[in-house]
Amino acid sequence: MAESVANVSLETLRDLLVEETKFLLSVSGDVEKVKADLRSIHALLMKADRERRDSPTLKLYISQLKDLAFKAENLLETYAVEVESKREEGRRSLKDKFKRYICIMCECSSVHEVGNEARHIISALAELTTKLESELGQESSSLSRQGDDERQRMLRQTYGHEVEPHFVGMESDIELLVSKVKDEKRQQRVVKIYGMGGLGKTTLARKVYNHTDLQSYARAWVCITQQFQPKAVFGDILKQLDSNAQIGGMEEQELVRGIHSFSKERKCLVVIDDIWKNDDWDIIKKAFPVNCNIILTTRSQNIANLESEPHMLRFLTEDEGWTLLHKVTDLSPDLKSLEDVGREIVSKCEGLPLSICVIGGILRAKEYDLPEWKKVNANMELYLRHGEGVEEYKIVKHVLELSYDALPYYLKPCFLYLACFPEDHNIDLERLYLLWMAEGFISYQDKGPNETLRDVAQRYLTELVMRCMVQLHKAEYYSPLNKFDKCGLHDLMHDLCSSKAEAEEEKFLKRIDASKYLTDILSPTQTRLVIPPSIGNSISRLAISCDFESKVSGISGLEEVKGLRSFILLQKSYGMIDFKKSTIDFKMSQYLRIFVVEGCEFEGGKLPIKVGELIHLRYLSLHNSKVGELPKSICNMPYLQTLDLRVRNGIRLPNVICKMKRLKHLFLPFHSIEVIGGEKLRLDGLHELETLEWINSKTTCIADIPKLISLQSLHVIVCDEDSMSIVLSNKNSQLRETHLEVKSCDLSSEKDMEVLNEGLMSPSLVFLRMHECNMSGDFPRYKKGMCQNLVILGLFNCKGKVDVEEFGKYPMLQELTLQDFVKMAETITFRSNSFPQLKHLG
Repeated sequence: MAESVANVSLETLRDLLVEETKFLLSVSGDVEKVKADLRSIHALLMKADRERRDSPTLKLYISQLKDLAFKAENLLETYAVEVESKREEGRRSLKDKFKRYICIMCECSSVHEVGNEARHIISALAELTTKLESELGQESSSLSRQGDDERQRMLRQTYGHEVEPHFVGMESDIELLVSKVKDEKRQQRVVKIYGMGGLGKTTLARKVYNHTDLQSYARAWVCITQQFQPKAVFGDILKQLDSNAQIGGMEEQELVRGIHSFSKERKCLVVIDDIWKNDDWDIIKKAFPVNCNIILTTRSQNIANLESEPHMLRFLTEDEGWTLLHKVTDLSPDLKSLEDVGREIVSKCEGLPLSICVIGGILRAKEYDLPEWKKVNANMELYLRHGEGVEEYKIVKHVLELSYDALPYYLKPCFLYLACFPEDHNIDLERLYLLWMAEGFISYQDKGPNETLRDVAQRYLTELVMRCMVQLHKAEYYSPLNKFDKCGLHDLMHDLCSSKAEAEEEKFLKRIDASKYLTDILSPTQTRLVIPPSIGNSISRLAISCDFESKVSGISGLEEVKGLRSFILLQKSYGMIDFKKSTIDFKMSQYLRIFVVEGCEFEGGKLPIKVGELIHLRYLSLHNSKVGELPKSICNMPYLQTLDLRVRNGIRLPNVICKMKRLKHLFLPFHSIEVIGGEKLRLDGLHELETLEWINSKTTCIADIPKLISLQSLHVIVCDEDSMSIVLSNKNSQLRETHLEVKSCDLSSEKDMEVLNEGLMSPSLVFLRMHECNMSGDFPRYKKGMCQNLVILGLFNCKGKVDVEEFGKYPMLQELTLQDFVKMAETITFRSNSFPQLKHLG
């Protein structure tokens, strides 16, 4: 676990060095040495991650490495900003020779300082490398570790003859899988049962394996686990299939040939339980002919994708869960008094059979005592974690922890970061991707030639989903590029995530529930959020989740917090929190990378000027907050990637955003903005900008849009024909999604209708709403390729004529709204294949 955090720092530092070496020409030799040392340590950490050594010494070294990497990262960024600032100053003052000379001397001084610091880092890295190599090379305790590994393997070992005493909810699954095995015409003979740990994959496979209809088959059951031993597995399979086989002394190749030969001649069923890696399957599959029936159980959807037919195991319904609890507790049918509390307990288990069985075992010892059942219901998390005692009750945790342990090193911090969000929270995917990127979890090395870091982040999340650790939620309206807009965790998986992230030796992050720290002691009429000082000690990431309906007068306890890299305050409800200038001492947290303050009302209606001095900031969100004005110093954040200004009311902006050269994602309020000085907001120069929401032609220079060469997602409101023409005629090949609102435009000319016609052919157009527009003729008739990805279409109080039947040909249209349209046929006839995706018609 600790090695994954250190690796985050290495990834971030490595990517930073790649990006910033141009600023460090005078110390490039030292920088290259740091990079080389980091690569060596990176390899050592990957080794530590593979061996999963639980060594306190190793954790200490890794903690030191994390601090060292953060220090180096901060130094290099600060140096780059200062030197570039002095060079800019020098360029502005070329006539003043003496001033320029002073600037050059200051630059040399900065270079000298970073050179000295780099040499300190090199020395520390060298010493740490030696210590890590020594620790990882120790073999003195190897026998003990082998014994521990063997005990863990035996505990996880499963057998086909075991009998499951309590079984509910899989009858149709059993029937389906047995029929697949018996169907000799089926081409695909491998079935993959996959799902989250604790769902009952092994139980289902065992029911099929022991089914009466399959007793005539030669059968074998093997459990792979994460310690796959090919020769032992092949020997076990052959011995079970053919009791006469003499496997003693046989080599691995002979065992493979023996299995293959036997399976070709007999009807066979082989269950391969608990397989984790595709490489293991690639080795195993060579032993089986195409006609051999194989059932795999796995937590990863990625296993055997080409050869298998997937069977996803679902969670139990509440009724099925109650039936299972009824069986486990041996509850008498006439004890109706326990049903209400019993069903509450089941609902908290969220359909996971393992947790129902664990809680059921605890309840069974309570002898049907209603107060005792209520006590368990009120402390579900405690009982799942500790059982009846005080020591850790490891059954549930151990089963789920195996999934975490099997994660590759680059996915561990991504998973741990989900602990920022409270239980049952639907996490916005776009927000999550951008936060991962801002934290440095997404490596430039994983980026393909035509990919963005956001694409890499999406692949990381997909892998967590395929491993059945994260659940995706389908968007109400979705485009071909984005079918899902939210994700979440099962409560037990969230508990695992939080416990790992907040572990004392890790201190990856700390999340607090603000409702537990509200007080009105200082004033009976005012409620404040008071954070205990101990919470902020030695924490680099702090997340506060709020759900306030009424106003909170302020936050206390954060003034002394220092060294924060991430501060996230999320407000779920519509209540506001007063955020004063003194709430956080930005000098003590000058290395902040992420600053999220949502649902806050800022003192004086302005963002604190000190925020503009956070030169390391990557992510700034004021979403749903009340901020009347942004300071000009906002442009002093050279590394800022995401700026979310979707505030509750209007906001006044200085016309400096165009100077933020590394800005990639800009979110503006839908209800428009006011630009200080009266000019339109300029965007030219934002060559790395990928996301732009919502700009308005009344306040933003629309002519800058074609200059945004990296733009992929555009949300825009146009109020004149020329602006509409610029948006719809944009030929940017990078653009993936355009959301367009057209207001009060006169499109009666042939030229303007031609522009609209051409725009409807764009594959990036996914959203189009037109308000009070004059189309004296017909709305463009459908032709092949038109509106191929259009999801939402709305025409409001527009003049013109439409043929609704034509809209039925749009293949992805899911919402169609027509209001106060002048001309529409009285009778409309639709074909059976019209509107294949339509969900809403208004």
